[in-house]
Amino acid sequence: MSAGCERPAAESCPQGQVERRAAASSASAWVLVTAPQDVALLQATARVVLPGAHQAVIRPLFRAQIVRFHAQAGDRVRKGDPVVDVIMPEVVAAAASYRGALLRGEVQAARRDKLRGLRDEGLVSESAVFDVASKAAETEQQAWTAAATLRAAGVDPARAKHQLRSPPLSLRSPIDGVLRELGGQLGEVVEGQGAPVAVIVGEGPPRVEARFLHAPPAGCAMRFVAVDGAVWPLNPTPVGRVVEADDGATVLWFSVADDRVAFAGLRGAVECVSDDPAIVQVPSAAIGHAASGLVVYRQQDGAVTQVPVTLLISSGASALVRASDGEGLRAGMRVAEDARAVARSQEGGG
Repeated sequence: MSAGCERPAAESCPQGQVERRAAASSASAWVLVTAPQDVALLQATARVVLPGAHQAVIRPLFRAQIVRFHAQAGDRVRKGDPVVDVIMPEVVAAAASYRGALLRGEVQAARRDKLRGLRDEGLVSESAVFDVASKAAETEQQAWTAAATLRAAGVDPARAKHQLRSPPLSLRSPIDGVLRELGGQLGEVVEGQGAPVAVIVGEGPPRVEARFLHAPPAGCAMRFVAVDGAVWPLNPTPVGRVVEADDGATVLWFSVADDRVAFAGLRGAVECVSDDPAIVQVPSAAIGHAASGLVVYRQQDGAVTQVPVTLLISSGASALVRASDGEGLRAGMRVAEDARAVARSQEGGG
């Protein structure tokens, strides 16, 4: 590409720019440079996420029948409040096994101790003592196994007798929050580790998860615009970043720049906002290649000037750029819509 300049000798061209007269203008349409406005470049779908400690589900560990509800969807609950009562046959059976093993263990321990005394007097053999001691050990193992089942269901083994007398077991909220969903019906049998009987969401310091088709340009302010119209300021530096392998989208997590608390799941959009007038939007095809790097062709006062630019982000038909000198491109100026056509025209014009 020619590096000549057709201005008079007293008017030199800026360094790194090549000026041509309007003869090249017929090679391409000319379009206005605008402030950033393409949603695909500036916005990303987003949602609020919270630490796991602020969200909870309630489901029985074992197969269970629902026998009572203590709350309904929308109620605020405190940590430890009962939400639903269930009867879990496996837990009741474990309570019975635990109580029975304790009683058998007491009898076997007493017999073992008596036989040891008789053995010391030479009245019984060692094998008789060993046989009773083995049965006592087996009984103790059965008691521990039943106790483990009770503890897994949230029942203190010491209350096994009470569990037998009153089989319903209250499933309680593990957090402070709002009962977001409540499933099941009275009398329904639900499977252990099936769908949750209740979903509870709590409030906490939020993060905003945004999915950008292209990573946003550096240096812009970030904000979350919720579906309810609220606008949250975000810290511009993401706390985490993942590029998805299937489509190359960039998932970013932002912390909120104030002390607000929120519920998980609120949806909206993250917007990249810049007050830098040097960042402008042009058609993607307006960006061409020169020996010095990327350029656009600016038309001003009947002259065409090659302006070196830095590409910040591109998506489809639009791109955000900044003039390399920081001053050569502003909203309202005109650039060639097709940089290649202008380049070919200049080459053909010598």
